[in-house]
Amino acid sequence: MKAWMPVLVLAIVGIVSAKVAGLPEKYQGYTGWTRANVAKITAAGAHPSAKDVYVNLTADKLVGTDGKYKAPFAAGTVFIKERMDPDTLSVTTLYVMEKKSAREGDWEWSVFERDGNGFKGGVFANAAMCTGCHQEAKASDLVFTQFGKR
Repeated sequence: MKAWMPVLVLAIVGIVSAKVAGLPEKYQGYTGWTRANVAKITAAGAHPSAKDVYVNLTADKLVGTDGKYKAPFAAGTVFIKERMDPDTLSVTTLYVMEKKSAREGDWEWSVFERDGNGFKGGVFANAAMCTGCHQEAKASDLVFTQFGKR
């Protein structure tokens, strides 16, 4: 093991556990949630760039034995997608889907942009744009990222 590796691990743990300015309390610590994707998603899409997706459910509550999502999701389910700068892999934007009721497709959409050491933003005023695109994922309650896939 290289001498610098323990320092890097401690730095990462500090980043993960540190409170992030501008992010609502209910989203703090999201990087400790279940990561939906196996490897960074780099495919082009509505949110281009490198990204990771986290969900506040454990894998057994998220997917069935068939590997498919247990949709529709329960009220309170939250997916957070990190959009990263492709060169530095620093997080630039957080896209949030929060389930408001168990009714299929009843999501609230938020966007938080990097602002210095924290984030600024909140509920997205033009959510029709989000819902319009996400209709393509109707079979999985508007969620595109497939659990455990690259």
